[in-house]
Amino acid sequence: MQSTAIPSTVTPPEVVRARVAVALLFIANGMGFASWVSRIPAVRAPLGLSEGELGSALLCMAIGGLIAFGPTGHGVQRWGARRVTLWVSLAYGALLVLPTLAPNGWTLGLALALFGAANGAMDVAMNALAVEVEQRVGRPIMSSLHGLWSAGGLAGALLGGWLAHQSVWPGWHLAGVGVAAIGAVLWARHWLGGHIGEVHAAEEEAPRWARPEAALAGLGAIIFAAFLIEGAMADWSAVYLNGALGTTQAEATLGYSVFALAMMAMRFAGDRLVLHWGAVPMLRTLNALAGVGLAAALVSGSLAVTLPAFALTGLAIGTVAPLVFSAAAQRSRRGAGQGIAAMATLGYSGFLIGPPVIGWLAQATSLQVALGVLVLLAGVIAALAEHLAPAVAAAPAVSVDEAPAQRL
Repeated sequence: MQSTAIPSTVTPPEVVRARVAVALLFIANGMGFASWVSRIPAVRAPLGLSEGELGSALLCMAIGGLIAFGPTGHGVQRWGARRVTLWVSLAYGALLVLPTLAPNGWTLGLALALFGAANGAMDVAMNALAVEVEQRVGRPIMSSLHGLWSAGGLAGALLGGWLAHQSVWPGWHLAGVGVAAIGAVLWARHWLGGHIGEVHAAEEEAPRWARPEAALAGLGAIIFAAFLIEGAMADWSAVYLNGALGTTQAEATLGYSVFALAMMAMRFAGDRLVLHWGAVPMLRTLNALAGVGLAAALVSGSLAVTLPAFALTGLAIGTVAPLVFSAAAQRSRRGAGQGIAAMATLGYSGFLIGPPVIGWLAQATSLQVALGVLVLLAGVIAALAEHLAPAVAAAPAVSVDEAPAQRL
C-alpha cells in the first residue's frame, strides 16, 4: 500500500467526504453492537435461558466473528476495502434484528453466529478502509475513529436503556437501528469515491485464513495483552469492587464505567497525542503508570486508589487497537486486510481468553492475586511498545514548502 502526500494546503474534498463516510460506518457499528447488548435481557427472558445456555449462545457470536476475520482479510486484498466494507456493512445492518426473532436457545446461537460473523467482517474491512483514508489525509485519524465507535456504543446503550424502560419490543428497536445503519452505509457509499479502497497488490499472496506474520509478532503480543486486559476489566472490575472492596452493587458499576470513559476519551485525544508525543513513548509511559497504579490498588484495597487506577488503565490501552491496526496494515507483506485480520484474531482471542483465565486463577488463589496478571500485561505492553516505531516512521511525508492539511 503506497502513501500519498497531499500537494495542497487544503484536504481534497473527496478525502474529506471519505473521512466522514468512514466515521459514519464506525458510529453505526458501535451503535448497533451496543443496541444488541443493551437488549440481551429482553431477548433472554421469553426464551427462559439459564446463565449457561445464554453464555453458550453469546459464545457463538464470538466464534462467528473469529471465523470471519480471515476470509474478510482475503476479500479486502482481492476486491478492495471499499467494496467489501460496503457489502458486509449492509449485511450487518440487515442481521442486527435476527437474534430477536429466535424462538429458542439453539436458533439464538445460530442467529448470533451469523450476526457475529457480519460484525467481525465489518470490523476488519472498515479498519482496512480507514487506514487508506488515514494515508490520504496525511495525519493520524485511526484513534479518533475508534473514539467515534465508542461514542456510538454509548449512544446505543443509552437508547437501548430508554427503550427498555418504555417496554419497547427489542425486535422493533433493533430493526430500527439496523435500518438506520443501512441508511448510513448507503450514504457512505456515495462519499467513498476516487481511488480510496481500491485493490492493492501485496508482496505475498493473501491466504484465506489470517495468520500472524513473524515480523508482526511484537504487534500481535501488544494487542493480545491489551484486549485481555479489556476483557478482564469488563467482566471482573465490578465483581472485584463488590466482593474484595465491599462496595454496593451500584457503586461496583463505577469500576468499568471509569475505565470505559477513560478509554473513549483517550481515543478522541489519541491522534493529537501520537502526532506530538509519539506512539512509542506514549504507550510505554501510560502502560508503565497503569501497571504501577493497578499494583497500588490491589495492595491497598482502597476504592479511592482503585478507581483512578482503573481510569489510568483505560487511558493506557485506549489507543492500542487503532495504533496496532494501522501499523499492521502498513507493514503486512500480505496486504492491509490480512494484517488487520491477523491482529483482530489475536486481539479478540485475548478478549475471550482473559475473563475465564482470571476466574480460574481467582478460584485457585484470590481475585486480587488473579488481577495481578493485568499488572504484568501492562508491563509487557510497555516493554514491546518499540514495535510501533516502524508504523510511525512510515507516515506520509510532506515537503517543506507544503502547508499542513486543513483539519476536518
